[in-house]
Amino acid sequence: MAFLHQNFLSQLLKIFKAQKHLKKNNKTVGIIVNPNSGKDIRRLVSSAFVIPQQYKSNELIKLYEGLSSQGVDKIYLMPDFSDVSKRAREKYSSSIDTVILKTRNLDDESTTIESAKQMSSLELDCVIIFGGDGTARLASKYLNQTPILAISTGTNNLFPENIDGTVAGIAVGKFINSENKENYCSRHKKLDVYFDKKFVDSALVDVVVTDIPYIGARAVWDMESVSEIFINKIRYSGIGFSSIGFNLVKNLKSDEAIYINISKNKSTSNKLYSPIAPGKIEEILIDNWKLFKENEIIKIHASKGTLALDGERRIEFNYLNNPSIKINSEGPLCLEIKEILSN
Repeated sequence: MAFLHQNFLSQLLKIFKAQKHLKKNNKTVGIIVNPNSGKDIRRLVSSAFVIPQQYKSNELIKLYEGLSSQGVDKIYLMPDFSDVSKRAREKYSSSIDTVILKTRNLDDESTTIESAKQMSSLELDCVIIFGGDGTARLASKYLNQTPILAISTGTNNLFPENIDGTVAGIAVGKFINSENKENYCSRHKKLDVYFDKKFVDSALVDVVVTDIPYIGARAVWDMESVSEIFINKIRYSGIGFSSIGFNLVKNLKSDEAIYINISKNKSTSNKLYSPIAPGKIEEILIDNWKLFKENEIIKIHASKGTLALDGERRIEFNYLNNPSIKINSEGPLCLEIKEILSN
């Protein structure tokens, strides 16, 4: 009897080890698709175009194709009301097991937050984020230890990659299959917002100080209300407030960001023109600007207003808050697509 019991335990142990090994060998990916990206008020005040759900659905089909070609066999998806992933799920149901996460709300910021938290706890190989700078900012806050690939489907897209879904899927799959993953992903810096010494929030691309006292419609689309700008990321093809930074500096080092103090004096000699929204070029009057380093704390001069993070007003403040900005080198862990596809 004791022998049978011991044999039974031995068999259970073998099954447990096999299941553990199987789970370890699964190639798992998370996908967050913001159903609201590419649809904000900037469609009314600039020439930004609406990103339809059909486009996102097509990109998901292409993404599944790329992932499937590399042996990815399980995907965890953020839910949405329009079920944008339905066509991709059905087409690749025989090769990829798709799990739609459960959240309390649909098509809301809380949906992204809940999904990102769940994906973080699942310890996935990678999470792919469809949206603009704002979507990437929100999701990456809860995925700090998970490699991510942000894909552009928003308005301002400095942080996300402008990449075809098929190629993105191949790149993610190759990353998962690589033996030295640390060679193909890296930390990107971000800008942290503090009230006194208390951390409040972060931005991936820029922090814009406005004199608008309330959050309201969130998007900032003209310079009239802007007094200060902090820029963390620039690109030669960038649109948005970061394009002002590219006019001043062509390259930013990994430990640098730009601070700009905007002038209200129309006669100032320090002026330039930048595309701060699609189809909208504005005159930028600059009082002064400088580069600042990772160990510097830059205090905001304005006594009250709102702070826009990556193009959206998020934080109301007044002089009692004593707001400041600091570079944080421990930002999101991002896939280096060029390096992955070059090997």
